[in-house]
Amino acid sequence: MWCACGSRAMKPVLVVEFGERSSALQYNLTAVFAWAADCILLSILLLPLWLRNRARMFILLWSAALAMMGVGLLGLTYVDPKANLLFALPIAALVVAEALSAAGLISLYGEDRPLRFTVLSLSVWLAAFILFSISSFGPVAAVASYFLAVIVIAIYALHFLKYHATFKEVRFHRSIPLIFLFEAVSALAIAVTYVLEGPAAPHEGALASITLIAGFVLFSAKIFLAVWLSIEKYEFYLKRLAFHDPLTGILNRRGFFEKIGQRLKTASATDIFAYLTIDIDHFKSVNDQLGHSAGDAAIVRFTSTVEDGIDLSYLFGRTGGEEFAIFLKVEDERAAIGLAERIRLLLADTGHRHTAGSTPLTVSIGIAIQRGAGFDLETMLSQSDRALYAAKNNGRDCVVAYGAGEPPGTAERLQA
Repeated sequence: MWCACGSRAMKPVLVVEFGERSSALQYNLTAVFAWAADCILLSILLLPLWLRNRARMFILLWSAALAMMGVGLLGLTYVDPKANLLFALPIAALVVAEALSAAGLISLYGEDRPLRFTVLSLSVWLAAFILFSISSFGPVAAVASYFLAVIVIAIYALHFLKYHATFKEVRFHRSIPLIFLFEAVSALAIAVTYVLEGPAAPHEGALASITLIAGFVLFSAKIFLAVWLSIEKYEFYLKRLAFHDPLTGILNRRGFFEKIGQRLKTASATDIFAYLTIDIDHFKSVNDQLGHSAGDAAIVRFTSTVEDGIDLSYLFGRTGGEEFAIFLKVEDERAAIGLAERIRLLLADTGHRHTAGSTPLTVSIGIAIQRGAGFDLETMLSQSDRALYAAKNNGRDCVVAYGAGEPPGTAERLQA
């Protein structure tokens, strides 16, 4: 039964008679109240973080989710489950909390419609609640429809992560879809149990306890995972800023040589490595005649063309203004020369032009080869630079390998 105990100044307290199990349910209500207070407190603490950087919408979404979770839980401690329509209000708040928490999590991977997603989730719950109510499910209607909404939220999150998210910047990325999958399965099991138990289900102490504990664990896990993901992604972007060229997105000089060092740590003595220094011919005249914006656009197109023509395992970086480099393991010198010639011809075939009638982009490439045993990067760089200078002295638009059997010559000569 429900009663207001004590003086008029005291707030109503839920008292449910289950014989000897009464105290256990009272403890659950106390835990729910404490959980609600914690959610509201965390929501308030997150707001200053969002105010410092309002571009981080995921923080605002988590703050709102925690606030709605606290409001919903407080409502559950005061509202009689027998009052079907009134009992639906805190359940609706919990649905909004679930939707906002999921939206905040997947917004880290590009979801930019949290309001639409939340409204859709609430609409699914409302439709299910109306259908259950019409079917005379009583108090079960609000609770069972809540878990159906949670299933829809989890399925949408899984669909979005599968088709729109990339996880290269986050370790242990499989935990992200797994937690949504586990949430969907758990919600389905609990929803089926409520429907099978009938209208008395919300009054069952054991089932209510399992529901509350499952909800607490899953919601807390999502918030914890969201915080962890945001830290991981923030560190990833900081490293990307430090090791990648902002214009082209490829490795900058620092990142390029750092990656080379990592490759050499696992290299064997018999491995053969090639270093290609690539320089865009007459690039200064492009900037002088057409402006730096045209020069930047040409570099971006050049980078995209080279990336499409090389293997993803190759290291490709921008080591200077118009100077680029590729580092890779090869079978022999001929393989390195073949790669360089493919890049040169690929640029010639695409006919990159800055404006109508202008000269297309061409490149000069110098190659150096060394084995893993006794590898000396400084010597390799010096050799590739000498080969590049030889290519430029031969009229540019050609490939020269340092120490090749044939003397330096044009690209056609090396190809032959």
